[in-house]
Amino acid sequence: MYYFIINPHSKSGYGMSIWKKAEAILKEREVSYEARFTEYTGHAQKLAGQIAHLSRPCTLSVLGGDGTLNEVINGLAQTEFSHVTLGYIPTGSGNDFARALNISCDVEQCINAILSPSQCTAVDIGLARTQENSRYFLVSSGIGYDADICRNVMVSPLKKAMNKIHLGKLTYVLIALKLLIQYKGCSVSIRMDKKEINSLTKFFFITGMNMPYEGGGVKFCPEANFQDNLLDICIIGKLSKLKILALFPTAFLGKHGHFGGVTLTKCQRIDISSKAPLPIHCDGESMGVADQLTLQSSQKQINVILK
Repeated sequence: MYYFIINPHSKSGYGMSIWKKAEAILKEREVSYEARFTEYTGHAQKLAGQIAHLSRPCTLSVLGGDGTLNEVINGLAQTEFSHVTLGYIPTGSGNDFARALNISCDVEQCINAILSPSQCTAVDIGLARTQENSRYFLVSSGIGYDADICRNVMVSPLKKAMNKIHLGKLTYVLIALKLLIQYKGCSVSIRMDKKEINSLTKFFFITGMNMPYEGGGVKFCPEANFQDNLLDICIIGKLSKLKILALFPTAFLGKHGHFGGVTLTKCQRIDISSKAPLPIHCDGESMGVADQLTLQSSQKQINVILK
């Protein structure tokens, strides 16, 4: 059985028109399917959980961005989902999940892959936990400056305007520059895989990644492997704001590791404790603020259609 969860508001409202193209192909080929549309934040998570509870082999395809995918994986990962294969029609502004897996954004190619997959792969699922909340993620989760960027992008009218002229990725860059002017780093303690505790007197952000990219194509963890049950960690520590400006262009190419103050490593779990509550993101979606965060491999994987 084929199920589709559609975010009609993705791609600044073009999600529904993109779905109409997909639907026309399905009807032309006389495919039996069910389409469910998201109506509010968190709805995709609820819909995915309902589909997983049907307990029969199915293909669940998502039409939306990384945020919609995040909701879906949270709906699936909280129940038994080994019978579910994940398809994807990317319609976000960042599309970091699709970029990492080389999933096409062409609607017809996506439908062809969903109906007759020639290649699938297992993808790790990460887990982010604070004292009050927990969420699964597919791409990345982090605390500090990068999460603050994500939080501001979500509510910025600039994102919608930039998407309309097909420059949505620049939204992240412009907001990053704006926030950098006023951003103040704070001290943090870090513990990886329950070993020794390391302290930084100042840091900008820490992110744990399954995929190489976040923030619309920034290659913060170029060696990230989505099948190794490990998180790739990028720590941006004590750098001047001028060096942060210089770092960003190289980070798009994954060449920022040579900067002093940048640490790239791997672990199964990282515990972070900051001096003050800081923004946290999960796949680019806000997870609120907290002064303690644990990022880890959940040891769960989802089967994803590539092409």
